[in-house]
Amino acid sequence: MAKIEPTPESAIRALAVKSLKKKRDAREFLIVTIAVNAVLVGVWWLTTPSGYFWPMWVMFGMGIGVMFTYIDAYVRPFAQPMSEQDIENEIAKITKSR
Repeated sequence: MAKIEPTPESAIRALAVKSLKKKRDAREFLIVTIAVNAVLVGVWWLTTPSGYFWPMWVMFGMGIGVMFTYIDAYVRPFAQPMSEQDIENEIAKITKSR
């Protein structure tokens, strides 16, 4: 059975769908992060409002996750797919070092 090669249009469409999914997932993760942090701050405020602000650790950890999710979705060098030239350059580096 012959392998069906994707057309350039379908490859571009697949990249566009992947990019849009990353952006949607980043927005959803931000909303979830805000909701979780709001609940934790509410729990902290109801239990120990003048005590140690322990929700900051969750905020810090989830904030790092949000940052990397947005970088992956929106920063151009990370959002670009590998080109054939990139692959050929990497192969040349590997074979040159052997």
